[in-house]
Amino acid sequence: MKINSQNYYNFSFKRAFTTKEKDKYSKVINKARQELGLVETSALVFDFNVPSNKSENYGLSSINSHSFMPFVNFLKENASISKIQMGPEGNLDYKSDGRTFIPVTSPYSGTTFSLGIQGIALEKLTEEEYGKILDKDYITSLDENYPHSKTTREYKSDYDYALGKNKDGAIFQALRKAYENFIERKPEPLKTEYKEFIENTTPEIKKEAVFNAISDEYHAKGKSGDDWKNWDYIDKHLFSNKVSNKTREKRLNELKNGIDFYLFCQFLAQKQHFETKEKLNNKNVKLNGDCLICFSSPEIWANPECFLEGYYTGGEDNNCPETNNIQTWGAPALDYSKLLKDYSKGVTKENLGEVGKLLYEKFKTFMQYYDGMRLDAFWQYVSPFIYNDKLEGRYVENVDDRIVKIMQMAANEAQNKMTEPDNFILELIGFGADKGKQLTKNIYPHIYSTAYAEYDENPRDLINNKNYQDGKFIIGAMSHDNDTLVNMSRDSKRRQAHAHILEAALNEGINNLGYNTSEYQNQKQKDKIEEDFRTAKIAEIFTTKKQYFTLPDMFGMEERINISGKADDNNWKVKIPSDYERFYHSQLSKGYGINFPKVYQVAMLAKGIDDKSTINLLSQAADILRSDGPMTEKEANRLYLEG
Repeated sequence: MKINSQNYYNFSFKRAFTTKEKDKYSKVINKARQELGLVETSALVFDFNVPSNKSENYGLSSINSHSFMPFVNFLKENASISKIQMGPEGNLDYKSDGRTFIPVTSPYSGTTFSLGIQGIALEKLTEEEYGKILDKDYITSLDENYPHSKTTREYKSDYDYALGKNKDGAIFQALRKAYENFIERKPEPLKTEYKEFIENTTPEIKKEAVFNAISDEYHAKGKSGDDWKNWDYIDKHLFSNKVSNKTREKRLNELKNGIDFYLFCQFLAQKQHFETKEKLNNKNVKLNGDCLICFSSPEIWANPECFLEGYYTGGEDNNCPETNNIQTWGAPALDYSKLLKDYSKGVTKENLGEVGKLLYEKFKTFMQYYDGMRLDAFWQYVSPFIYNDKLEGRYVENVDDRIVKIMQMAANEAQNKMTEPDNFILELIGFGADKGKQLTKNIYPHIYSTAYAEYDENPRDLINNKNYQDGKFIIGAMSHDNDTLVNMSRDSKRRQAHAHILEAALNEGINNLGYNTSEYQNQKQKDKIEEDFRTAKIAEIFTTKKQYFTLPDMFGMEERINISGKADDNNWKVKIPSDYERFYHSQLSKGYGINFPKVYQVAMLAKGIDDKSTINLLSQAADILRSDGPMTEKEANRLYLEG
């Protein structure tokens, strides 16, 4: 494992702020943000990124864990975040061959209506609020009995241990034990809450529980549990008119134990999710979700009438000659002829067809879970591209802004008010995105990454050449599909491609990327050039009103979140360690990670803001963080008191 070729625990003392310094410089940073006109800074977070508390690490963490709120406080203090932009949090897809039942670790293959079992914080089930349905010693044992390197586990999630190869990992074992204890002990008020959940939960959630119960049954018999198209006739068509009500009820009774377990897990997932959202909102931090473009196997099985037989969702792409210039996503395509009952009439709830109703419920559910949402591959909602088994592709006509209107209508109902357009973020990139951009530009914010700055995806060109209003796009240096900023900075060709863009964008700021510290000045010229490039790339996104960053980039890590289009064993695993304060300041002192005072200083100079006092104080703060010394605020305070 690697982080800038440094051993994780080979730290010397590095420099953190004392409490007195932190209070002083926080005021300076707030002033800088006001003068820069910053309105929204988001941290892009996946559940598996979140640090675990000591004695509570069972392979996977989540935003529902005990460790998350202190981590949010750290992000607020150091990065001034106002939003957590979550990656997808649905149930993961599972692939069964009758021998193993393995999770597909990509969250982009998961469900859209449910929340993931993998995100349940087991440690909370030991508390009174959850009827103490798990014992604290049991949670501790999951941590202590971890069979592999506990150092590696600090920085890398372990799906095998957490979920297992047959749904027999630590999380599944714990949840089955918790469910048994719940049934046996019947703890109040959890029992009452669960009853209310069952009475009010949506058909989509109930059907997914049925799917999982059937899937487990087939797998237990040595058959493929996830391939519902090869299930027996009744199971394959259970919720269609091909199966009578009497037959359906009989089958559901046979599956009752399995269904009830998955419903209980969903109850816990939702209970914890809404508790987390409330805590974030109380800290003035919004929680945004990532709404997938495609549907999962349970959702397709439950709504077969909504999908076009023999057609799939994909994308036109001249870089894929081997597949007839088509990105073959493999996900069944919606039957857009069923979007509305009557295309000559407007988009109203009464005029929604079967597909329109499915999308409406998808958006409504999402906006009940979150304050806002990022819409994955949004161009597919405006100019859908579908292809068949013969690799014949075509764009679907007459969709235009109809799904946009369905989205807005569903969100309004979910939040019981007119949802502001800024609560949506649309991903509109690649081939086929032009119509989507035209229909939504400067209404709904679009998302960009300056990793592609040479293709006009940078703040300067978006405003000057593409006629975006500042604040109607949100931009980051890298995204979850890009390489990390550290690795990009080491690529001389990529640096060269971006150099003239950064020079034009940062103006005077380009001459103030360095630090007045021996640690910076004494490093090799190559390392200095790479560090300056990283600083410039982050400063660039802070010259505009809305920006986001990934956690690996904030902490200066090499490890990337995902390699797009490649099945890599390291995908979806990078994690922030439990000792994140120490780790962050150690990385900053070596020239890695986001030094926010320096970023604000360079951005202010780039925008020609004439506030020498604030700029000088930012430079001073940046130098402190780039120096050797104590690694934590507590250690810095102690050293200060010792004189």
